[in-house]
Amino acid sequence: MTPTDTGSPGSPERFERLMEVVSLASVGEYAAALAHCAALQEDSFGMLEEGLRVFIGELRDGKREREEAAAALASAQEEIETKLALIEAQSREITALSTPILDVWDDVLAVPLVGNLDHARTLDITEKLLQRIVERRTRWSLIDLTGVDEVDEATADHLVKLARAVALVGGRCIVTGVSPQAAQTFVSLGHGLGELRCLPNLKEGLRHCLAARSGANTARGRGQG
Repeated sequence: MTPTDTGSPGSPERFERLMEVVSLASVGEYAAALAHCAALQEDSFGMLEEGLRVFIGELRDGKREREEAAAALASAQEEIETKLALIEAQSREITALSTPILDVWDDVLAVPLVGNLDHARTLDITEKLLQRIVERRTRWSLIDLTGVDEVDEATADHLVKLARAVALVGGRCIVTGVSPQAAQTFVSLGHGLGELRCLPNLKEGLRHCLAARSGANTARGRGQG
């Protein structure tokens, strides 16, 4: 019997069709269930069929809306993940650019710093600088503070510890671009500067490194002679 067959009120055919409609709807086949609904008949059974048809139509529409909402949510989540990945990549690039390590001479590295120095950034600088020193077997490292906004006691303490770490891998650390305020901060450290040497600017720092390097080469030459 096709969906257009009506049958008499309460007939087995109408009941079977109604059960088939319910069966299809129970497994989410709303379109097929609606296709099996008979035309409305003006009797009590017909009113039941029509009510069921309306209910299944609402289920179908609700399913469609949920699928559309889920698709929109998945798309939004994918977009957010893409943006987060982009932000993370840009953050890494900014960090790398804000902490460049430059080969300014044989055995001499320069690290011109800009902005604020917090604990996390200092740790990052220390890790990268030590790795470069070990890879290149660099003797001297110039930490230039000309572009640093402020040198407080915590920052000064970080730099002193950085100098000690550099010394442990066989290097020497010089801080340049030290302002009068920064100099007072370094002096206020109770444990002293240790392995850290401060000079007024990058030029003076490089000059010191070259003079020390030249002196070391001369001493080695005399030793061989």
